Amino acid sequence: MILPPTRRLRVPDIAWVEVPGGAFIYQKGETRELPTFWIGRYPVTNAQYQTFVDDGGYDDAGWWVDLVRPEPAASRWSLPNRPRTDVDWYEAVAFTRWFNARLGLDEGSIRLPTELEWEKAARGEQGSQYPWGDGFESGLANVDEKETKQGDWYLQQTTAVGLYPHGRSSYGVEDLAGTVWEWCLSKYDDLDAVAADTSGAARALRGGSW
Repeated sequence: MILPPTRRLRVPDIAWVEVPGGAFIYQKGETRELPTFWIGRYPVTNAQYQTFVDDGGYDDAGWWVDLVRPEPAASRWSLPNRPRTDVDWYEAVAFTRWFNARLGLDEGSIRLPTELEWEKAARGEQGSQYPWGDGFESGLANVDEKETKQGDWYLQQTTAVGLYPHGRSSYGVEDLAGTVWEWCLSKYDDLDAVAADTSGAARALRGGSW
């Protein structure tokens, strides 16, 4: 008897960065405090998200409880090492649920960062203006520098993750400015509202795009 080949699922290999707990400056001078947490060093790539798609992520209702399940859309720039675009908040949450299950972790072990967590990872304890510090510096992020006459670069598309290492934050997290907007767990107008629902309420986006 000839057995069919076994399909091997390739679970995404995420590089994690530890952000130590403690106080930090949030927004325009407000002091907040968070426990230690971990965050991905780079945005989720096309290749990483595709493992969720290929594993039937849009067909398994278990990942979509209290979420609105859309039809999957193609990433605008589909190279494997570029950030996954064209996913809404619900898709991002479903991906994290699937990821936890495939790693054998409890639900919520891996999740989107809250807006507070994202900001501390990006701006550090002192609330710097940019991930790399205060003051814009040309060539440190994939943004439109020409419109504001701050530099000569405007690529008009995403770039491979990790392509701007000098623009990393004080904790070593990269691509927090430019290239793509990044989803946070929190609702746009309520930092404490992080539970999934089908209300369609706006969720926080941070980081800016190309």
